[in-house]
Formats: sequence, structure tokens, C-alpha cells
Amino acid sequence: MDGKTVTRILQAYKVPYVAVDAPQKGYRNYSYPVTTSSGESLNLIIYKSEPGILARIKNANAVADFVHAAGFPARRTADSRILQMQASQRTRYASLYYYLPGDTIPWEDYTKDHIKLLGKTLSDMHAALQAYDGGHLPDVTDEYLVILERMRRYFSDIQVQKALGEKLLLNVDIAALEQFKQLLIGTRLLPGKQALHMDFVRSNILFDDTPYDNTLDVSITGILDFEKTAFGHPLFDIARTLAFLMVDCKRKEPAKVRKYFLGSGYIKRGAAMLPSKHTELLDALVDMFLFHDFYKFLKHNPYEDLPNNEHFIRTAQQLMPSKLVYPVPLTVGRTDYPDGER
Repeated sequence: MDGKTVTRILQAYKVPYVAVDAPQKGYRNYSYPVTTSSGESLNLIIYKSEPGILARIKNANAVADFVHAAGFPARRTADSRILQMQASQRTRYASLYYYLPGDTIPWEDYTKDHIKLLGKTLSDMHAALQAYDGGHLPDVTDEYLVILERMRRYFSDIQVQKALGEKLLLNVDIAALEQFKQLLIGTRLLPGKQALHMDFVRSNILFDDTPYDNTLDVSITGILDFEKTAFGHPLFDIARTLAFLMVDCKRKEPAKVRKYFLGSGYIKRGAAMLPSKHTELLDALVDMFLFHDFYKFLKHNPYEDLPNNEHFIRTAQQLMPSKLVYPVPLTVGRTDYPDGER
């Protein structure tokens, strides 16, 4: 986005600014830190063009503002208006937010206090969101049924199967996708559905070193990116975050990560309730999210690069005990795939 466009947007918001820093690129947006003439820090986000993005922005802003009003450091809007820009055949949108202090931290630097506080905060946020009427939000089950069908088509491709075996020496249990589908359909019967964050992961959480209390030595200063907010059972949010932590926290055994996040954080310190009978369902959802992450690595990276990608390797390793991903014998295979073919 050129500087003139950013200037026009800030003028439309009537923001008297003295500086606009270089943007930070996100998955579906560009984020511009803005300093106003009064010294206030704002965050201008310009969203990429994609189907349904306006509804996502509206939902994200509404849920984030509600969470902030409930006392959480969620990124809230500085102006309720969402600006629309038309360029050629593309429509893009911009929204203005208050800037939040703190930093994301590297995956290897997560301590047990970081993990415990993540669990507590997610639990407290779930408790607060029970009062939010989220029936208008996308249904998390519907969204992941679409994703599973996309994965089924991908892994059913014979060229994908060949390349996966010959280049990465791996195979996948395609039948598990049908099991995940039935799992999702079954979750429709669960009571207690509510608004969820669905992206409560490292890149969207800001910390600083101020002690939260006399038991936790860090504080969360920012909860970002509610664009994936959806309506469903809190188990989905818990499983999504836990799947990320099990891969990200490479210096801690998965059992320890689960203990800190779920036991010491979400259940012991948090305000929301999690019935023990949901443990088996939670494990299955964690596997589903890990399998989806595995698929995304394959879909968006050259296979040849993945053996050097630590996140990919750790994701595959997490799936092997359940035999969702498993090694195949080393064979001499085809290496002359045409461009664009796996």
C-alpha cells in the first residue's frame, strides 16, 4: 500500500498524525503503527482483498471491543467506521485501532509461566464471552467441515501421495479425515456454545515482564487478531491453542505443555469450567488441528524445503503416535516433477 493511500485513509479518519512507521505484514492484512500529534499510538490495519473479509472485520471488531470492555487487553477499535477502498477490480477495507504495548516472544522462550497465563487468560475470556450473543458468527463446525473436504481432495490426489512418499518419506491416514468429519458433526450436540477467538496463538499474544501476580512472573498486554472468531464449543479454542503450543514449545515435553496450559492455567486458575469427560474429545480435536497444520505446510511450501523446517518436522512428529502421519520405506523415486506438480 503506497504512502498516499495511507495518508488519505488517515485524513478520512481525521487523525492528526506526525509519524507512520513501516507496516508489519500479517496473514490477511498490513498493520501501520501511527503516532498522533498528541503523542497517542494507533494502529491502522489495511486488509487484503478476499471473499467475506468485510464480515470478518465486523465480527472481529465487535468481539474484540466486547472483550476489551470486559477488562481484557484486547485490541479495540479507535473508530467504529470501516473504510472501503476500490482499486481496479479489488475492494479493500481499513480499520483503525488503539495500539497495544508489549511484544510477541520467540517460540523457544516460552516459560511455564507464559503457558500457564495463556491457559488462565483463555479460560477467563471464555467465561466473559458467555455473555456475548455470538449466534451471528460463523459456526466453527461448518468452517472446519469445509476445510476437511479441501484436505480430502488434496490428499486423495495420487501425485500428492507419490510426492509425499518419495520426497518426504511420509504417508498419511486419509481415512482419518472421515473420522474427523464425524467428530465435527458430533460436536453439534454439545451444549455451551459461545463466541470463540480461534487464533489464540503466539503471534497474536503480547507479553511483558511485569509479574501478573505472586505466582506468575509475566503479564499479557495484548490480545490481537479476532478475525477468525467463530461460534462453537470452547474445546475448539482450547485445542487450537494447545496444538500450537505442543509444536512451538520445543524445549518442553508435550505432556508438560498440556499440564501447564490446561491443568495449571485453564482449569486451576481460570474462570471457565471444563468437564473432565471432554478429555478424549479434546485430544481428537488437537489431532485434527495438527493434521490441518501439516496439510498447510505441504500446500504452501516446496516439499524439498520442508525437511529443514523445524515447525513442520515437529508437527509431523506430534501426529505419528496417532499414526495419522507415518514413515514409509526409503525407495528410489521420481524427482523430475514438472513445475507446480508435487
